[in-house]
Amino acid sequence: MGVSGSIADSPLIGYLQTEFSRVVEKGGSTAKQRQRLHLHQVQQLQPPQDLPLDLRHVATLWKLDADRDGCVTFQELVAFSEFCNEKRRVFGSLDFLDKVKALCVVELWEVIQRERGEEVFADWVIQLVAQGEHFPTLVAASPSVRFMSRDSVMTLYELLQP
Repeated sequence: MGVSGSIADSPLIGYLQTEFSRVVEKGGSTAKQRQRLHLHQVQQLQPPQDLPLDLRHVATLWKLDADRDGCVTFQELVAFSEFCNEKRRVFGSLDFLDKVKALCVVELWEVIQRERGEEVFADWVIQLVAQGEHFPTLVAASPSVRFMSRDSVMTLYELLQP
């Protein structure tokens, strides 16, 4: 992804659009209607061959999901690609993956250490693993407690694997 200018002005934008559309098509009618990718769909994206990315890395996913709604739009994918392209020009290709992951961790840490930062992060993780699913509450017993499906819990377990 070592484009000298903007990703939006390069042939790489076509690759990103094709790849995003491919995953949206596989995602079913909900993904097609909303034009958003959830966690398992994001992990199906194939980065360009010369750009290794770890789409299972929590901090990288945090950076990719700019509006922190638990899903990724094409605009967020392009913005993340611009970020990676800029960092690739600065750092070069040597250890690029590790350097980008470190930058994403630092950005996430800056959020977490703020007041309510842990809560913001935890809410985002819940949205990320829920993948658009809405959770019921038991109004009579605990109106403020949301419950997760076993699929969401399994997704969380998989996400937190080393």
